[in-house]
Amino acid sequence: MRKDCARKLSGVKRMLGHVSGADQSWPKIDVPGNHPEVLSAWLHAQQAVEAVQAAMTARMEAAGDCTLLEHQALFRLANAPERRMSMLRLADALATSPSGATRLVERLVRRGWAAREQPPGNRRQTDAVLTDAGLLALTERTRPAYHRALTDCFGGMLTERDLGDLRRIGRKLLEGHERFDERRFADVSFEL
Repeated sequence: MRKDCARKLSGVKRMLGHVSGADQSWPKIDVPGNHPEVLSAWLHAQQAVEAVQAAMTARMEAAGDCTLLEHQALFRLANAPERRMSMLRLADALATSPSGATRLVERLVRRGWAAREQPPGNRRQTDAVLTDAGLLALTERTRPAYHRALTDCFGGMLTERDLGDLRRIGRKLLEGHERFDERRFADVSFEL
């Protein structure tokens, strides 16, 4: 595999004439005329989401003793019937991989905030279940920390119009990629 990569890289270097850095001349790619605007919008959106998530996680860890994603898992479990979700459903609700959800739930289990259980009659499925200690942590620590971080790191920087535009654009992108699922929003209470 290493030889194959070296051979391909050698071909690219020959094609570029061994030019490096800012002097590099890339082969032309057939893209629409608005591609610079598309690329700029994508980079701004991608980096903004990463910056907000990092800032919120830092605040959550300091004030709520958990990460943003751990809080979101606690919240989803608290709103699920019987405070229980299958690991696959939790992964989908958090927009993470099944292995990522497994590692996340393991961290919650070590804190006593969640348990892993097999539902009766289904040995192939594993559910994440919110414990009483997890509900208490959510209610007293992570939920207040989350809402303060959300306000400070996101909402406080945007106008009402910005927020409406983001909802509209987010839904449009989710629908365009056939990823919009009402269930991701249905079990979320927007009430404080």
